[in-house]
Amino acid sequence: MRPTGVDRWNRQLYATDTKRWGGFDPKTGSIRLSEDGVLRHLTGSVSKVDAAEQAQALATVLHELTHAGMETDAPNEPNAVRSLHSQGAMEGIAELRALNDFIPFSVSAGYPGLRLPAPQRAGAYAAMDSLVTQASGPAKDRYALIREAVHGPGVMHFDQLSDGVVRNRLAEVVPHRTEDQLAVRAALIQTMTHDHWPTLPDVSAGTGTAVAEDIRRRLNAKVEEIRHHYQAHPRQPFPADFPNQHAVSLAAQSQPSPSAPTTAVTESKQQEVATMRFLDGQAPAAHATRVAPSLGDGSRGAGAPGVPPVGRATPGLDRGAD
Repeated sequence: MRPTGVDRWNRQLYATDTKRWGGFDPKTGSIRLSEDGVLRHLTGSVSKVDAAEQAQALATVLHELTHAGMETDAPNEPNAVRSLHSQGAMEGIAELRALNDFIPFSVSAGYPGLRLPAPQRAGAYAAMDSLVTQASGPAKDRYALIREAVHGPGVMHFDQLSDGVVRNRLAEVVPHRTEDQLAVRAALIQTMTHDHWPTLPDVSAGTGTAVAEDIRRRLNAKVEEIRHHYQAHPRQPFPADFPNQHAVSLAAQSQPSPSAPTTAVTESKQQEVATMRFLDGQAPAAHATRVAPSLGDGSRGAGAPGVPPVGRATPGLDRGAD
């Protein structure tokens, strides 16, 4: 099990009679579980009659606790994907974690010997399972990727996966300069944010697999493009658009204006700083993205574009089939 240090559950638990087995409401912090599909199977010991139902019930609990155990938003991160694509990715990560950690969780909860249940949110699970495999390798393996993703924030899942690709497939090519690392991950994120991510939680595993294969082709092509770029221009950051332009704009605005310096700086010193930035390849937008993340659910920072509400029909992050 992976403690995250974040606990957004407000200790309110609601029994529901909907077809969804469970859900977490990021606005209120409450968790709801299906009376028939989940709660009635959590008897405290393994049942010989409905062990499969108990397994699904426990996986549902772990799925919702995963949502409650991570922050959602990171408004000041340039590579945050603050769109419904991340909603689909969060469902995929939560279900992947629910099955990946099911055995130790079920044992610790007093239900040893249960068999691994079938994944729900099948499309998102299949796509994320494949994407984690694509991004993993010797430098950052599958376990490390899932562990990092479980810590969140949710809008950074694609950046975390992109970091895996950089470490495992591009480490000998991409410079360690912050500008290059951010730009390359931004370019890789573009290949991962498939148009179907927002709908993947509600579609079949086959659709999720097809999306993952489409991402694989785009990702492989981008990796080769990045290799060729740095072979020809090793000092030039890879050209890419950051997914969170709001953070880039805020960071750029926070930089001191040359015409009104905040401290007494001589003209020669200003020229020296400008020259060093040029030599270091620090483009203004890339350099300005060095801002510590401010995490939350999009309610912080008036006027900032927030993460869209999770679950239009059913507010919150849910597990189970309609």
